[in-house]
Amino acid sequence: MGNSTVIFTGPCQVEMQEKERPCPGAGEVLIRTEQSLISTGTELTFLKGEYPENSKWSTYINYPMSSGYSNIGVIEDVGEGVVEELVGKRVASFSGHAQYVIAKAEELRMINYDIDPEHATFFALAETTINGIRRTGIEFGNRVVVYGAGIVGQLAARLLLAGGCTEIFVVNRSEKRLEILPKSPAIIPICSSKEDPVEVVRRVTKGEMADIVIETTGNADVIPEEFLVLHQQGKFCMLSSPKKKTLIDFHDCSNAISVNIIGAHTSSQAPVATYDNPWTCERNSETFFKMIHNGQIDMSGMVTHRASYKEAPEMYQMLLNDRTQAMGVVLDWR
Repeated sequence: MGNSTVIFTGPCQVEMQEKERPCPGAGEVLIRTEQSLISTGTELTFLKGEYPENSKWSTYINYPMSSGYSNIGVIEDVGEGVVEELVGKRVASFSGHAQYVIAKAEELRMINYDIDPEHATFFALAETTINGIRRTGIEFGNRVVVYGAGIVGQLAARLLLAGGCTEIFVVNRSEKRLEILPKSPAIIPICSSKEDPVEVVRRVTKGEMADIVIETTGNADVIPEEFLVLHQQGKFCMLSSPKKKTLIDFHDCSNAISVNIIGAHTSSQAPVATYDNPWTCERNSETFFKMIHNGQIDMSGMVTHRASYKEAPEMYQMLLNDRTQAMGVVLDWR
């Protein structure tokens, strides 16, 4: 039986190809995909093939290649050693864009709530965002500046709002993306093509400036400017993955004002839950799903494009032409 699959055949080239439907091995499950989310950051880097020579990116990209890591589906079959009771369960997995995918049972994110599958597709990026917020030690009443209003920036704003931050500045050049933010007095959009973020933060905070910056743009050229909104001993959380070197004066940006720079890659989540640190990747996804179910975060507006999987090549071409007009791009495999 066939298995339609998204394949990057070369730089800026996408095809739908029919593959053989896989069978689960020991410890694995077969998932029938319902919906999958296109990552407009990482996946476009893979598709464009633009990365610094000898960087880690060069080890990830090898055409032809499958892509995607935000898959929601229903378990159809299980391999040896996996309980049959999982069949029929809806799960999230870091699987690619295909009608049928294989995943290790131990790496599944169970969806135990009646939530919209297309909202659940954001789980992978939500894990990264939640992990960054935890590692940064953000507290009630903090003033936070989020640079970038893409998917991660949007998720950060929603989670910070639910977490009790009182001033959440979101900086982006595109007003269209800022319009997707939740409407709350705590969220302060700043269109950087029209306003100076430093001046806005200074005015709103009456000169006290921000406690924390969360960087989600991946724009190596603007990152040094982002330190200017912080007060003495502030924190700078790095959630993005710039594709080139960032030239930064560590004396001025970090040492002189004692700013803490915090990396928050998804790999820094706890590998095993303990009483001191129960926040594994699975637990962070569980938190995300529960917050959607409870109405603590509003995902409306996050999906701007919905398309049949058969239209995947057109969706990628649209993003290559101008991704600023899109937020969540969901492929429907049902």
